Amino acid sequence: MTRVSTFGQNDFAVNSLMKVQSSLSRVQMQVSTELVSDSYKDIAGDTVILKALEGDLEKSNNMVSNAETIAARVDTMYGAVGNMVDILAQFQVTLSSAISGETAESAALNENAQAALDSFVSQANIQMSGRYLFGGSNTATPPVDVSDPPYSAQTYPSVESYDYYQGDEQEASFYTSDNDKITYGVTASQSGFEKSIRALSLAANATEAPVDQDALLEAYDLINDALDELLVVQSGLSTTASNLEREIDMELDYQLTLDAMIGDIKNVDLAAVIAEQEQLQVLLEASYNVTVSMSKMNLFEFLS
Repeated sequence: MTRVSTFGQNDFAVNSLMKVQSSLSRVQMQVSTELVSDSYKDIAGDTVILKALEGDLEKSNNMVSNAETIAARVDTMYGAVGNMVDILAQFQVTLSSAISGETAESAALNENAQAALDSFVSQANIQMSGRYLFGGSNTATPPVDVSDPPYSAQTYPSVESYDYYQGDEQEASFYTSDNDKITYGVTASQSGFEKSIRALSLAANATEAPVDQDALLEAYDLINDALDELLVVQSGLSTTASNLEREIDMELDYQLTLDAMIGDIKNVDLAAVIAEQEQLQVLLEASYNVTVSMSKMNLFEFLS
């Protein structure tokens, strides 16, 4: 009976030692990684939920990344339209002087108007990351070309012409995570662009000696209308930027919720596992001492 009992005790001690070693190895991994497990198999009961949450988080991250890219485009367009407004307002001062008959201003009118037209076109053809922003879906081609052809120099009385426009009418849009559509594109085919280009072309081609008052007056009125319309365009871009910012903030809040839910499944209570690690280390040392003591029993002690 003594031998059977001793064999059983020794086997039990060895098995206990192995179990403690395995538990300690698991806990040490948890302490170092702060994760319940480094593979899905050890959290099999929560795997389906975890994968679904991680998929939602990845989708949300992609949505935020896209929204931030589009927000940057909107911000660039907003600044460009603001520059167009400044160009028109500054030239309107020059135009007003020419209309009032101030010779110093009217003498260089054509040159000033051409410079303003060139600056306006430069803003209408602004790019971001190699994309032209005011040409609809045609992002590879400058949307505005005022060379002749395609665009004829304007003379009094002018005629509405969009021959300068090289883009299309497809306004860019963005879909939120709720599948809501946000249209953010602005095309240079809008009326405010056409009136601006026509007014500046009129002034650039008006006779200076004598000053073509009819052409300048028409240009002045066109600029007034264009300024009003471009300010509306800029206001719309501001609203779009606010909508995008709100969507991004909502999505970031959603990501915090997803992170917390994923953490509840994957992450450990670090303080608790550190305490468990300390307990297992004490238990391992005790189990090891017992096993060593039993292994030192010699054959005589075993048979006695």
